[in-house]
Amino acid sequence: MAMMRVVTGARFGLGRLRRWWLSLVLPLLAIGLALLLGAVVMLISGFSPLDAYSGLFQGAFGTLPQFAETLNEATPLLLIGLGIAVAFRAGAFNIGGVGQEYLGALAAVVVGGKFTGLPGWLHLALATAAGFVAGGLWAAPAALLKVRFGINEVITSILLNYIAIYFIDYMISGPIHAPGFTAAPTSFPVQQDATFPILVRGSDLNAGFFLALLALLVIFVLLRYTTWGYRMRLVGLNREAARHAGVHVDRVYLLSFFISGALAGLAGAIEILGYRYQLITGFAPNTGYDAIAVALLGGLNPGGVGLAALFFGALANGASAMEAIAQLPSQLADIVRTLAILAVLAVSSPVILDLVRRRQSGGKETDGSDPSVKATGADGQPPTSTETFVAE
Repeated sequence: MAMMRVVTGARFGLGRLRRWWLSLVLPLLAIGLALLLGAVVMLISGFSPLDAYSGLFQGAFGTLPQFAETLNEATPLLLIGLGIAVAFRAGAFNIGGVGQEYLGALAAVVVGGKFTGLPGWLHLALATAAGFVAGGLWAAPAALLKVRFGINEVITSILLNYIAIYFIDYMISGPIHAPGFTAAPTSFPVQQDATFPILVRGSDLNAGFFLALLALLVIFVLLRYTTWGYRMRLVGLNREAARHAGVHVDRVYLLSFFISGALAGLAGAIEILGYRYQLITGFAPNTGYDAIAVALLGGLNPGGVGLAALFFGALANGASAMEAIAQLPSQLADIVRTLAILAVLAVSSPVILDLVRRRQSGGKETDGSDPSVKATGADGQPPTSTETFVAE
């Protein structure tokens, strides 16, 4: 038995080292591939990649306000990406970040614009909390339909995106329409005491950024050091093993989906309360989808998601400078950004295939072993990390 533990520990050690190496190399490979493909497209189109990427870097990090704006662009990507990582870790595919972000923004506008007579800090806290809860509640139907009827949550969460978008359009055209004439339908603005203070003059970076950093820290601690995080990882790895270990699989699934949607709702609330101050049609059409690439590029780990969000924020903020300095057409700048997303998805295909394979297997073991054995380590105790769910 002692020898078995030594061999097993060595195997797990090599497995962890390999996974750590891949988690470092794959994101760098994705970014390098995206930049290379973008350079090829620019050369074919007759533009200088060096000038374009130099402009991209200057626009994203050249001055303090520009760097602050990059962080502002990264904030919703970080929050929604964290939510997607949480869901994916539990074996749930939450593709509804757009709708959850929109409902969070709507709740923040209603609470921030209509509630009166409250202390400023309380008004801001309530508006932020409303966005957080609204995003989680909007994610709940997809999870409930999956748990109760087995309906694929990818389909339902995508459909909920469209319902949310059209619902927002209806709301800003009628019930929450700004008084007076406006060139385009907009909602009434939030009150001044329900807004986050701006951190850097000349940019839209606001104190909501600190909430995003706090969310990153909380999710990291929850996933790595809490019983809930252990149960969630176990459910994502093997639902049947989780059931044999006494885990309430459906409860963990629902909670992870709610947290995923709530973080997206928080992103929408911060955008409204931080610098937009009112809702407009299609205020963030791509953020929820870009966040999927952010989560995959970050390896579904909170720290990696933070760095990936910074990279995508730099792409978004530096695009205008790239157009100005290198005289690059906006269409080419969009192509570079799209190529970055495609490169991330291509390099992250092992992660995607692994998640799909677990879902298709339905939690059943293919080696004929008892799944309950896989939920314990060599000494009969719960494994200390997700890599140890292997029969001894």
